[in-house]
Amino acid sequence: MAPQDDSSPRPHRHSDSGDSDEWFSERTPRIALGVAQPRDRELLESLLSAFEVIDVAEPVPERTDICIVDADGLASFREALLAWKARERPTTAPVLLLTTDSVDEAWRRHGDSVGELLDGIQSIPAPRKAVRSRVDGLLATRRYSVLSRQRQQELELYERAIDTAGIGISIADANEDDLPLVYVNEEFLEITEYDREAVIGRNCRFLQGENTEESTVDEMRSALADERPVSVEVRNYRRSGEQFWNALDIMPVRDEDGEVTHFLGFQRDVTERKRRERLLEQYQRIFESIEDPVLVLDDNGRIVDTNAAAKAAFGVDGTIPEGTPAPSLFEGKQAAKFRTATAAVRGGGSSRTMELTTTGPDGNSTVFQFRFQRLEATDDYGERIIAVSRDITRIQEYQNRLSVLDRIFRHNIRNKLNIVTGLAELLEADGDEEVAAIADDIDTAASDLLAIADAARAFNRSIDPTKPRTQELDLSAFVREVGEELRESYPDVDIDISAPGATQAVCPATIRLCLEHLVENAVKHAGVPAPRVEIEVEETDDREWVELRVNDDGPGFSERERRALTSGAERPLEHLQGVTLWLIRWAVTNAGGQLDIRNHSERGATVVLRLPAAEEQSPT
Repeated sequence: MAPQDDSSPRPHRHSDSGDSDEWFSERTPRIALGVAQPRDRELLESLLSAFEVIDVAEPVPERTDICIVDADGLASFREALLAWKARERPTTAPVLLLTTDSVDEAWRRHGDSVGELLDGIQSIPAPRKAVRSRVDGLLATRRYSVLSRQRQQELELYERAIDTAGIGISIADANEDDLPLVYVNEEFLEITEYDREAVIGRNCRFLQGENTEESTVDEMRSALADERPVSVEVRNYRRSGEQFWNALDIMPVRDEDGEVTHFLGFQRDVTERKRRERLLEQYQRIFESIEDPVLVLDDNGRIVDTNAAAKAAFGVDGTIPEGTPAPSLFEGKQAAKFRTATAAVRGGGSSRTMELTTTGPDGNSTVFQFRFQRLEATDDYGERIIAVSRDITRIQEYQNRLSVLDRIFRHNIRNKLNIVTGLAELLEADGDEEVAAIADDIDTAASDLLAIADAARAFNRSIDPTKPRTQELDLSAFVREVGEELRESYPDVDIDISAPGATQAVCPATIRLCLEHLVENAVKHAGVPAPRVEIEVEETDDREWVELRVNDDGPGFSERERRALTSGAERPLEHLQGVTLWLIRWAVTNAGGQLDIRNHSERGATVVLRLPAAEEQSPT
């Protein structure tokens, strides 16, 4: 290659704007030479002094930008050059052939390789400027192919990021009057249930429907017209017709001149959140409408919410600041009792019930019955303790008065009935058959009344005001134990017990009396020589209740008496044993349960005590 006069070569630097130009802007291009003639190689190294010059090798070294070979080098490194081109795809890997052949001869010999192996043929000798121009041209091709690959990779990365984003993304063309969609990602299609073909080219209004709020649509329309961002929650419709709440953010995209070219939309399906918000609003209204005071505490015993009744009952000037330690609403021993109850519930125990007394500004005391219940933590809030209270001051006063009257009544009625029984016995001994029959009826009635009085006394004695009115126990185990005792008490009665497994239930403190009197009534009024009684315990399907059922084969209850016992109204009863059932019903309902009576189609009846199921406590 003959030397030619030329100005000294300037360093080869490209400074196109853009961050993706790092590949050429941060390093000197590398040129690999595969030229055998020493003179030609020396001249090339001089010409390319601004670049990093290396030798072509097998394989072609990494970061090589262009290979320059002569005929011998092409023959020697042909496979290496082909492998390099394949390795670099889709980026251009240019190879320039220097040949002493004429142009026509060079193309005749090597033309078939152009495009596959060769990217240029340069006949030599040639002016330095011509060779340099060919090299610069191939380097420019290499550079732009690298930039194209980088941009393509970035676009693919952006597209993958957009398609895998957890929100819907859409792009609308702002240059068209109807703002048609030109792009939507996979999440948008997932949310709306539409195919891409059914969406592209349409305005997003196809998601609106009958219940879409017009005011929201107007807000979006105004923002688009003013080319400003907007965020709304709009009721939209999926392709199936199902409504969903769309949290929509729209923002304009501007070009270098500040002109809006597109609108970018972000869609999030917030249907579940809106549903929870509506439920919370509904629960809040119910919460505020409850007449009993309610306190909601966090796991540290501080108040996070109260209703109006609680503020009126325990607040100062009708207010209870959020974060107030709940025990501070009470004084002395009452505050200690409150802390004890919350600590027990927080420790994983069952609910707690206790009575607390407050003293008002007027010095009068008010007694509240509190029930503490723990709520497990959720994704929305931590552990909570709900304390529901009821003013039982007046109830306690009535109970105290009734207790006094009850003692007087039971004492007097028993004494009087004993007198009646004694007189009846005297009449029976008189000898007159008619008088004796009447005396026997009197004695029977008096005995029934005495039995009722004894039952009432037994129920009253079993209710200790200082102890809980309920107890949690394994009802199945309890029934099996008491059932064996009842079999001994009634040896002539076929008592069948079905109480499999463990069934924890909240039972009245008088549960033993309840069961004993249910069996006694079934036996006494069976009306058959060999009565049969079934005692069953079974958990309901929803696991919310445990049923204790006593089945008999007697005549059943009249409809009037059954309604009187199950409705809760104090109606006259046909049989005196109904009074005992009233006592049982009272005990069960005070434990949060229910009493039901079911007559069988042929003969017999079933008395059902439905009791709240209790959480089983794991052994410690």
